[in-house]
Parts: sequence; structure tokens; C-alpha cells
Amino acid sequence: MILEQIDKVRENAVVKKVLSFFDGNLYPLIYAFLTLVCSFTGVELVFYALTAIVVVFTTIFCRNTNSLMAPLVMAVYAVSQRHTPQPPYNSDYLYRPYVLGTLGGLFALVFAAFLFRLIAYKGSANVFRTRTKTRAGLFAMAAVLILNGIFFSGYTIANLLLGIVLAFSFVFFYIYFYNTLEWTEDTAKYAARVLVLASAVILIQFLELLIFDDPQNKAQLILGWGMSNNIGGMLAMFMPASFYLAYKSKYGPAYYIFGLLVFVGVVRSLSRTSALVGGAILVACMILLSIKGRYRLFVRIFNIVFVAAAILCVVLPTELWDVFRHYFEFGFDDSGRWEIWINGLKNFLRAPIFGVGFYTPIAPDWSYEIENWVFPDMYHNTFVQMLASCGIVGLAAYIFHLAQGAVLIFRKTSVERIFFFLVILVLSAMSMADNHLFHVFPTLVYSMLIALCEKDYEKKSKTI
Repeated sequence: MILEQIDKVRENAVVKKVLSFFDGNLYPLIYAFLTLVCSFTGVELVFYALTAIVVVFTTIFCRNTNSLMAPLVMAVYAVSQRHTPQPPYNSDYLYRPYVLGTLGGLFALVFAAFLFRLIAYKGSANVFRTRTKTRAGLFAMAAVLILNGIFFSGYTIANLLLGIVLAFSFVFFYIYFYNTLEWTEDTAKYAARVLVLASAVILIQFLELLIFDDPQNKAQLILGWGMSNNIGGMLAMFMPASFYLAYKSKYGPAYYIFGLLVFVGVVRSLSRTSALVGGAILVACMILLSIKGRYRLFVRIFNIVFVAAAILCVVLPTELWDVFRHYFEFGFDDSGRWEIWINGLKNFLRAPIFGVGFYTPIAPDWSYEIENWVFPDMYHNTFVQMLASCGIVGLAAYIFHLAQGAVLIFRKTSVERIFFFLVILVLSAMSMADNHLFHVFPTLVYSMLIALCEKDYEKKSKTI
């Protein structure tokens, strides 16, 4: 009965035009613009209220759910500098009761719409009835995250709550997009355009920071939603989208140039891990696109120009020298990570089965002393994190998940799944030295892309 009423509403002429807008390519562009405006003006509550209205409407009425990609990827970047809890701003805005209450109410409304969509609609697929390639591994990851530190003497309710949040980030949008998304020939390009727009938002925010705040060191590279490693990490993670569109789009040369600019942003973030991993992916993309695709000659010429410009920036004494001096001075210094990893292994030995949980200090007399931040100290390595926080059971679940993911990506592979894989690979590789995979928002994108891999695999399997 409810679905019949929804169908009648869809047939309204005005509603048809609105739904067509949300299904089109203009909507993500406008959402990116509003994200950028919010990040500069500090109207987060208005922006998130508008986002909630849009998401609820599109969730209930749109036949396809690709319109959710824009807010899922970009909403976090709307947090303004003036409201960030990180130094030097140290704002308490996001922790004020009325803000938390409003955001909590909006989240509940949106989540209710998601559940309605999953329960009421009969989509073309159901992850609970189909033996998908990565379901078992992801569900195992969710289980061990929830059980983190379960039998350790220092176990607290905070471990359970964080475990639930992390488990949600790994599996919910995998379930949601697999069950609700209608895969088409343009789905991968739509997802790539959303990631490119997110890159553009971050680059503009970063450029504004560099021009108007004139940061003197890495510690001052702070945007509303993250610091230098987060900036470099997200730019590196989204960078493969530009090169995928450089291969697939008629505007390939423009996307290729933009991809190189994204990497320049990664380097300027002074995040060594992001630059190292992003640089490796960049070289791979430069080589691949110089031998395949419609714009091989352009790519080859531009590669030469880009490499020559990079060499000149390193050799000639310019203002950019300060950027490269940071990398030369720090080199392969571990910045204390080796000690963190050693302490992680010690914590693992204290509770080898299910770990000591996420909230047990890395060392009894040591802490990051992160001010006004939500997450506990992390180990800056996914394998060490799983061992210390979730024990040998957690590590086994993560390895199982990786093995299933590899089968999904490389069995009957496609250009689309290679693109998704590169994004996932960048995030996973950076998480071997930085803490990205356990910061929820990147993992929401991670889980969405795994669902898209599943849909692409099924589509390719049916056509072979």
C-alpha cells in the first residue's frame, strides 16, 4: 500500500523533474559547491539539515540510490575551520548539546529512511540471500570489531560503542548499495565524478588555507575536518578517479591534468605516507594511460612536461624548496611509529585472543594527547591495530576479508573494478603507517566501493 502511494507521487510532473535532477550529474556539482560554502561560512547545522531532507527524499522516492554517493563522500568536508575541535582552533561547537542533539536527530531520521528502503523495497539483489564474494569477510570484520577486547580486564562500554560504529562503517553501505543500487554503464563514471568533486573541494579548501592563513609548518595545516595527513590521505585516495575518467571520458585530457594537480596537493600536504603511496599509484597511472586509451600521445607529452617541471622544482631554489626540504629532512624517519607498533604487540600479548580493545592506552605512561577529539589513540598500522585491539581473531578476520577482496577484484576483472581497487588500495596502503581505515568516513566510501565491485562483477559475469 505504501509503495503504491510512493509510485503515485513519482508520477507527479513536478516530482518527476525533481527526481530527474537528483539522478543527473548537476546535483553532485551543486552539492559540492554547498559543501565548500559551508566549510567557509560555518553553517553546518543548516547544511546538514538540508542534506538530511535531500537524503530522506531521494531514499524514499528515487528508483536508484546513486544520488546518495555525493553526501556520503562529501558531507564530512563541510565542517568549517572555525568549528574544528583540533588545535589551534579548539572549538567546542561540535560538542555542544544542541548541536549534538540536532545532528543525532538528523542521523536518526536518515537512518530510518535507509531502513525503510531496505525493508519496504524489493530490489534486484539481496546481500543476505546472495553468496556475494566479500560478504563473509566483511561480516567477520564487523563481528570482531564489535567484540574488541571483550574478555580483557580493562574492557569498558566505550569499546563496544566504538566497535559498533566501526563495524557500521565497514558493512552498512556495502549492504545498502548492493541491495538498492541499479548498476548501469554510467555508475562507475558517476562514482568517479563524485570523487573528483570531493578532490576539488579539498583542493580549494587547502588553497584557501595556504593563501590566507600562511601556515609556517606541517602542524598548522589544519582544515575543519582534518590535519595534514588527513588532507594528503583523502586527496591520494580520490586521485585514481581522475585517471579513470581520463581513460573513459571525452574530457580525458582535462581529467588527466586535474589528477596531476591532485597529486601536487598531496605533496604540498607534507604527508610522507600519502606522497609515497600516491606517488606509486601516480606512476602506475601515468604508465598505463601512456600505453592505453584515446589520449596516449597527449599523456606521453604531458608526462614529460610534468616530470621536467618536478625536477626543476627540486633543483632550482624557489619557494617550493621548503616543501621538498620537509621530505628531505625527515626522509624515512618513523616519527615514533616503531615504538607504537612494539607497544601494540605487547598489548596483543596481554590478550591474544580478542585483544585489549580500542580504549586501552598504547603504553601505560604515554598518549598522543589529542585535544578535543573523538577517537582513541590508534597504532598507525592496520595489522598491528587488529592484533592489539581485536587479537588474533581480529587479524584472521582482516586477512580473510583481504583474500576475498582480491578474488572479487581480479577474477574476470574489468577497468571499473581496477579503478575501485586503486582507491581501496591507496586507503589500505596508507593505513599501514597512518590511521585512515579506522576514522569511519573513509571507510564508508571503502564499503560503498566494495559493493560497486560486487555489482560490476555480477554484471560482467552475466555478459561473458
